[in-house]
Amino acid sequence: MRDVLRGSVVIALLALAGASPARALDVQQFHGHLSLGYSRVFIDRHERQDSDFHSDSDSPGGSLSVAGGVDYPMIGPLRLGADVGFALLGSRTVALGREVANLDYTLFEAALLAHWKPNRLGPVARISFGPALESARAELSTSGGGIPFSRLAIEKVAPGAALDVTLMKKSSRSPVLAGLELGVHAAFLPSETWTIANARLAIHY
Repeated sequence: MRDVLRGSVVIALLALAGASPARALDVQQFHGHLSLGYSRVFIDRHERQDSDFHSDSDSPGGSLSVAGGVDYPMIGPLRLGADVGFALLGSRTVALGREVANLDYTLFEAALLAHWKPNRLGPVARISFGPALESARAELSTSGGGIPFSRLAIEKVAPGAALDVTLMKKSSRSPVLAGLELGVHAAFLPSETWTIANARLAIHY
């Protein structure tokens, strides 16, 4: 999955490099979208650093996420856009002996995406892919001394990648369309990789 996401970044950059030269911007050609739904993170640790800790789960249970962005036509069915998003990824409980702590996970994301509108993929109205900058946090809270758990806390800015598929009725007559956005995003942290699965209601206008 990590290789697939990195490959999508390469494809996006190649597509943008082949886009037509800059021209006068037409404000009416800008499109926007908002999405709201559920996100779940899966954490792949490169090295097992917390074997002394006992946890209810290696990854939090997921929660609410929201995203939005704008895009502009480049060449043919390809559009270029910028997206931002924020996700509350849930929490998990960690124990060390009789001491217990909670880790609350959140993610802020800024992405540069290429949007492709296929013509013959059924309900698939848009495929979006590209590089992202991820701000990942695992905030520690404990009722006792938190020093033994401090190495579990995370506050990192890391490179990432995004791949989204939007299922939507294809129509050019309505100025506002609703669809289902399914995505897989990744944040490549120094000691672990966060893979985020998204399922959101998307409003395009």
